[in-house]
Amino acid sequence: MTLFRRYMLFRNCYSTFSVLAFIFISCSIHAAPALDPNDSDWELQKDEANIQVYFKDVENSDIQAFMGKMEMNASVSSIVKVMQDDDTCVDWVQGCLSARGVNGSTFRDAIQYGVNHLPWPADDRDYVNIVSTRDNTETGEIIISLEAVTGHVPISDNVRLTKMNIRYYLLPLSDNKTEVTWVQHTEPGGNIPDWLVNMLLIDIPFYSLTRLEAVAQKPEYSSAEFIYNEERHIEGFK
Repeated sequence: MTLFRRYMLFRNCYSTFSVLAFIFISCSIHAAPALDPNDSDWELQKDEANIQVYFKDVENSDIQAFMGKMEMNASVSSIVKVMQDDDTCVDWVQGCLSARGVNGSTFRDAIQYGVNHLPWPADDRDYVNIVSTRDNTETGEIIISLEAVTGHVPISDNVRLTKMNIRYYLLPLSDNKTEVTWVQHTEPGGNIPDWLVNMLLIDIPFYSLTRLEAVAQKPEYSSAEFIYNEERHIEGFK
């Protein structure tokens, strides 16, 4: 029986546990080697509504990584605009309770603090991360990397997420179509069974990518246009 089939059986019996998936949708990562979206070890788990979800094992971890892929009907500039607006986190990132910038930030580099909500009795998760945005002047691809860091925000009653590895690869296919690839591996911390975490991973990229496309299509984001410097690198929005 595939992992996806086992997941569906488990979900039917224990749907109330699905909220635990929230811990994985932070906009942050641990300082670890980036997951390669072209790795042959990725195994397709779900292919529905123009979204493909893959899993793969991660060395020295009982938690699997996921990869979500979708061709969005939205421009790459509109998608990046959504991702760089902290206020939109609650609109597309499943479980996001709040997010805000910490200290100064630029288009290319920022520090972000966020909180992901989990219903009682689980503790909420929070995180501090460095967000790096880089663009390829030849292909137009944009890679957004997120890395967890210590400090900046005092520890609270939340469980601080420290082991996370996330990359967003945004490749423009046309003026209003973008291939989005999202790879992520996160250690949740706290007392949550690894087998339960792996069962719940499939919902995270599927529903979040659907919402991301919807937000990017709103007028305030669909009209976003990049500003380029003399080297043709993106430095902001008009």
